[in-house]
Amino acid sequence: MTAPLLIGRTAAHSRTTPPTLGDVLRRVRAAETAGFDAVVLDDGAAADGTRARFEATTLAAAVAAATDRIGLIVAPLPADQAPYHVARITASLDHLARGRTGWLAGPADADGRTAELIEVARGLWDSFDDDAFVHDRADGLYWRPDGIHRLDHKGRHFDVAGPLNVARPPQGHPVVAVTDPALAGHADLVLLGAGHDAGTVRDVRRRAPGVKALCALPPGADPHALLAGSGADGLVVDITAPDDPSLALPRDLGVSGRAAAEGATLRARLGLARPASRHARPAAA
Repeated sequence: MTAPLLIGRTAAHSRTTPPTLGDVLRRVRAAETAGFDAVVLDDGAAADGTRARFEATTLAAAVAAATDRIGLIVAPLPADQAPYHVARITASLDHLARGRTGWLAGPADADGRTAELIEVARGLWDSFDDDAFVHDRADGLYWRPDGIHRLDHKGRHFDVAGPLNVARPPQGHPVVAVTDPALAGHADLVLLGAGHDAGTVRDVRRRAPGVKALCALPPGADPHALLAGSGADGLVVDITAPDDPSLALPRDLGVSGRAAAEGATLRARLGLARPASRHARPAAA
């Protein structure tokens, strides 16, 4: 049986003293050692209103330099963030983390802003062809002029000309995660909260057959029973235990045999294909 996907979720806040960078690194390294595929770095407010010590994308850059294999999913970016800034930040992180970055987009909304934001970001990630940067000193050519593309998006919420001023990310597109099944068609991962059942997982797969659906593991729950009952591809596990992060990591899930080697992208680890650019030339017959 294929080992389930495992994503840890940790917060840069607490009810008492906000965690230091060392605290966060201990949690993430423990998850990496245990074979977790990724960790969500969340700087949003806690239930009691406590704010985080670190901004999530800055924290992810620091964690990327101190880890080798685990994926780093940042959340949240400000709801009013412009698509260009979202695309530039996430693309830059993917280069810094050598293809281990993901982005947890905001919730679905009635007017479709989040869905459009995701699609504009995807278009901007395709601004440069994969082979656009040639670094040819002899000819004085940094990139091929025909390898850069404007987006010229005009939508309900955004008008974005582009192009992005960052090379195409190592993963093509950083992994896009959402928490709302209604956005499954715009995402690579759907991270479901506690209480979702097999019906929700089936709904996700109906909306987007290639998307991975993961269920939250409540404290004390049997991970094997939850996986069997929901039919999910994996679990989202809280790893915010303040004293010993390993106490929150589920055991006997068979993840050690599937732990990704250093240098593997998050997409490869999750079994997600690297998307081709929308501007890619058709293969010769």
